[in-house]
Amino acid sequence: MSDLSSLQEKTVNLFNSTYKSSTSESLTAGYAPGRVNLIGEHTDYNNGYVFPMALANMGTIAVGRRTDKGEINIVTSAEVTPNMFCYKPGKSGIEEVPQWARYVVGVVKCFEEVSSLTVSVDLALSSNLPMGAGLSSSASLEVAVFSLLERLYNVTNISKIDKIKACQKAEHKFANVPCGIMDQFIATLGDVDHALFINCQTDDFEKVPFGDKTLLLVVTDTHKKHELAGGEYAKRRATCEAVAKSLGVPSLGEVHIDQLVKHFCKPGSDYSHLPDKSYPRSRHVVTEIARAKKAKECLVSGDITLFGQLMNQSHKSLADDYQVTCPELDEVVRVAWETEGVVGSRMTGGGFGGCAITLVKRDAEKVLLDRLNKLCPYSSSFSTTAGSGAYSWDISV
Repeated sequence: MSDLSSLQEKTVNLFNSTYKSSTSESLTAGYAPGRVNLIGEHTDYNNGYVFPMALANMGTIAVGRRTDKGEINIVTSAEVTPNMFCYKPGKSGIEEVPQWARYVVGVVKCFEEVSSLTVSVDLALSSNLPMGAGLSSSASLEVAVFSLLERLYNVTNISKIDKIKACQKAEHKFANVPCGIMDQFIATLGDVDHALFINCQTDDFEKVPFGDKTLLLVVTDTHKKHELAGGEYAKRRATCEAVAKSLGVPSLGEVHIDQLVKHFCKPGSDYSHLPDKSYPRSRHVVTEIARAKKAKECLVSGDITLFGQLMNQSHKSLADDYQVTCPELDEVVRVAWETEGVVGSRMTGGGFGGCAITLVKRDAEKVLLDRLNKLCPYSSSFSTTAGSGAYSWDISV
């Protein structure tokens, strides 16, 4: 908790200054991390496999207190306008809620649904994650708020999976982002020095050691913001669903690459009813699922060289087939590929901007960072390790 102490202090100060709170009154806090996905991009909503890790000491802290006002008051330290909102059930329509606050209101409503409780709270929020960088600031916010509410209302009977799905539902229904389940999963269940290999069809998961002290993971933010609610994410998801339907299967997670090639290369077939670029879009998903499974085997066996090659293949597929990279991401990855000591590099997250990740030998970290600073001056980078998932605590004052 010590490395998050400054973020906690910032959030508590925001709470006290906003709600004119007495410093003698106790508060409750919830924390959830951001994440990077090592491999398995745009596979979660296709019932495939993903391989994320939680970022150590980088996430969102929610601080709150129960009230008897019958409303949800929210303030954030983020640079948004307005940075405060009061949601009054039965009086406020969701269309009146600022986009950033919809994630919070959605979580409260979904918490009420699974707990059969009525929530009335004052909340303050702070994060050290860059918004729009593809590090899952939204799921970090959702899971932090849900964790806070569990502790505030002494709710202990909600399973981790039900918590994850409630937060995902909040993003679907209230923020209008048709996200997969990976981000809420890793924010809830992340573990120190481990990545989480998740089967998004069955919700089965396995913690895989990812703490080799000779390696570092460097995250590079291009500072090109992405907006998943902007439509391109939804178009690709709809394309994947249309291809799965044409194959007669529930999702692309059921499809092998040979089956896909045969389907699209059948002489005389008419695919005019399918969205544009259906073949390359679906090819990325099917091959990425296979790469994710192989990457997990590599970490278990210690084959880091092949793991890095799979990262590189993943980026090429995301750039050429799924077309969710951008010039800045491609340049960062190219610079990394050309740096001695780099094991592998790829974009991470939804794409259209955001971050790239690079697995690098520890003794080559400085060379890589120097090259990125010089050749990609628009970017900023930091090194990280795998951290814990969500937790909550009481703040003694």
